[in-house]
Amino acid sequence: MAFAASRRLSAAAAAPKLSSLFTPRPIPNPKPRPLSPESGDDPRRRKARPRSRHPWGEDAAALLRRLHEGRYLPGPYIPDAPHVVSPDAVKAAAERFGNDHQVVAKWLSGSDLKKVALFGCPSVERRTVFASKRLRAFFNLPEEKVCSSCKIRSSCQFINQEVPRYDKVILSDTMRILALFVLDAYPEPLQVTAEVKASVRKLLKDTINLSI
Repeated sequence: MAFAASRRLSAAAAAPKLSSLFTPRPIPNPKPRPLSPESGDDPRRRKARPRSRHPWGEDAAALLRRLHEGRYLPGPYIPDAPHVVSPDAVKAAAERFGNDHQVVAKWLSGSDLKKVALFGCPSVERRTVFASKRLRAFFNLPEEKVCSSCKIRSSCQFINQEVPRYDKVILSDTMRILALFVLDAYPEPLQVTAEVKASVRKLLKDTINLSI
């Protein structure tokens, strides 16, 4: 009996304290994950800074008027105030207009279209980038040539990416591009030359006149 009691006392003395059973283990610091090229956190891919817009006066008003008259841009009459219109809404309306008037594309100036294509993308937004790429592909312009001199390439996810070539100018693509120019809705680093502006204005004017 004395021997058994002695064993119980020694076992109790050797038992660990309850507090020691719940002592938190140190958590190792997680290894930082490498950034993928598509990650939005990549410091090399910066978003282009927004800026205040100054639409191209009569050109922007003419586009909005045509879209409004064709019911592509519903709502109040806004051609006199193009600076208050959402560029996204106008891009979508211009695309629908282009889809309905594709036949007009074959009468547009090839030299003016090529100048606009060579300028590059007026936005890094996916649909606009691929619209611009398809226009360049029509003229067999290499992507590397245009992308290498692009002022907003650090914000773009589609640098040098090729697209299939179509045997026609896609008017919905062209209208999306022209709308961004005349609404002055392109990123700040882009400097649109007088020559490109003249081509944009002529293409827009001809498209509107030929669609009536």
